Amino acid sequence: MSAHTLPEKLDRKIIYESDWVSLYLDKVRMPDGRIFDTYHKLHYPHESVSVVIVNEKKEILMIQSKRYVTSRLEWEIPAGRIEHGESKENAAKRECLEETGCALKDLTYLCCHNPSNGMSDLKIHVFGAKVDTESMEIDENEVNAKKWVPKDKVLEMLR
Repeated sequence: MSAHTLPEKLDRKIIYESDWVSLYLDKVRMPDGRIFDTYHKLHYPHESVSVVIVNEKKEILMIQSKRYVTSRLEWEIPAGRIEHGESKENAAKRECLEETGCALKDLTYLCCHNPSNGMSDLKIHVFGAKVDTESMEIDENEVNAKKWVPKDKVLEMLR
């Protein structure tokens, strides 16, 4: 087999499927010919968006999300899934309005990434935007707080 050959799915067992996430147990042949009988794959039927929102002071808007899975409050940029029939751009605008109370302007596509590509096919489209208008309304089931953070402080948080 060629070193450039990708792993190949030979068989699949469905463990769980939903409109949010699916779990498969695949049988996979690796490029060197070895076969793994239990290769776990998480499939996400919807792609997602995240948005870096900047104000006139070049500060970045961070939200403190209420995360059930980790049982923690975590500082993040606004993000969420793209609904059926919704464009990436409209999903970005909707998620920001729901989570931050901000309407956006100058929405710019930055990149796309797969944050856990060793076991998941989740695809996240990242946008940058400026805040157009801001209210204090946030989705209190998901967001605990929001704050404008200087860019250098955000870089510190990432480290």
